[in-house]
Amino acid sequence: MKGLVCLLLLLETFVCVVQHQVDGGLNENEISQQLRSEDGRQNPPQTDTLRDEASTDSQQNYHLFFTDIHAALRELTATVTEQKVNIRELTATVTEQKVNIRELTATVTEQKVNIRELTTTVTEQKVNIRELTATVTEQKVNIRELTATVTEQKVNIRELTATVTEQKVNIRELTTTVTEQKVNIRELTATVTEQKVNIRELTATVTEQKVNIRELTATVTEQKVNIRELTATVTEQKTNIRELTATVTEQKTINRALETRLSEQQTFILEELNKKNDEMSNLTLGQVELRKENRDREIAFSTGLMQSGDGYIGPFTTEITLTYRNVFTNIGNAYNPVTGVFTAPLKGAYMFRVSVYGHGGTVAAASIVKNGERMVLAYTVQPQNDLNSSNGVVLILEVGDVVYVRLWSGARIYDSQYNNNTFSGFLLFPLR
Repeated sequence: MKGLVCLLLLLETFVCVVQHQVDGGLNENEISQQLRSEDGRQNPPQTDTLRDEASTDSQQNYHLFFTDIHAALRELTATVTEQKVNIRELTATVTEQKVNIRELTATVTEQKVNIRELTTTVTEQKVNIRELTATVTEQKVNIRELTATVTEQKVNIRELTATVTEQKVNIRELTTTVTEQKVNIRELTATVTEQKVNIRELTATVTEQKVNIRELTATVTEQKVNIRELTATVTEQKTNIRELTATVTEQKTINRALETRLSEQQTFILEELNKKNDEMSNLTLGQVELRKENRDREIAFSTGLMQSGDGYIGPFTTEITLTYRNVFTNIGNAYNPVTGVFTAPLKGAYMFRVSVYGHGGTVAAASIVKNGERMVLAYTVQPQNDLNSSNGVVLILEVGDVVYVRLWSGARIYDSQYNNNTFSGFLLFPLR
């Protein structure tokens, strides 16, 4: 552009000089003479004819030259004017672009500040997510400990069936533990609810952080999976607690049954005592002594398991004492049908026999027990069909020794109106 302006100035200067020379009084002859003198300096002398032709051509050329110069000058002036307008427009555009660039620079700077703040917020959210993950992990550990505690409670419940007194104590402890478990579950539920609130707030924050939404969405998805696992674990714990409650209910039912048996036993003993008192009141001293001596030598009993109906007994998690209620013979009343226990009224040699009956797939087994010590075992097992087994033993008993039958843990027997399971015993001879 500067070169174009310079060229324009030179052309204007040249035109002004030529115009000044023309206006100053130089006519065409003088101009011709000057041109001839210049041609004479530069070219060798020629004939007059050639000079005349040259003068004529020179005049024509000057007219053409000035015409072309003026036309070119006008075009150049128009071009320069147009270029000046374009330059002004371009300058205005550049100025506007500079303003836009300044505004864009300010916007970019503001965006950088926003991005730094956004990065800080996202970093803080990642820290919160790590803390949330740690809390969920801690909850899983608590749930595992809770599962171990529930398993331990089940073991305690199995041991709870040993004796009535021990069952009551364990049931109280179990009730306390269940209460603690409920408290733990409430706390766990509160923690899960709090975690859900935190997740909702985290989801809202993730929505605002559009730049990191993919990573945060993946993290939130993983947290939801952990929460589903935690919810499934809590559901499983609730199921275990329901089973535990059902077991406690079953134990209470067993306790009621045992209390009923004890009440029946007490009633039976009172009735027997009343009968004995009535009999004793009707007998003379001699008759009492005679009958006592005879009774000492006449001791025998034979019993069946069920008085009526049929059904299975067992299996149980621990051994239980079988109560043979269908009494065929009870000479000397040494056998108690309420407790299932035979008590030796005098020292002597006694013969005992037991038979068991069951169905295939589950073992049928029962032991004759003396004073808590297992003597002999009737045992049978096979995959299918009927199961039958029996055994007998001669025992030396002191006065007050007890003999009874214990059903094995995990064993099952079947009884019906045909008295498939029996327990019998009698005195062989007394001993001194």
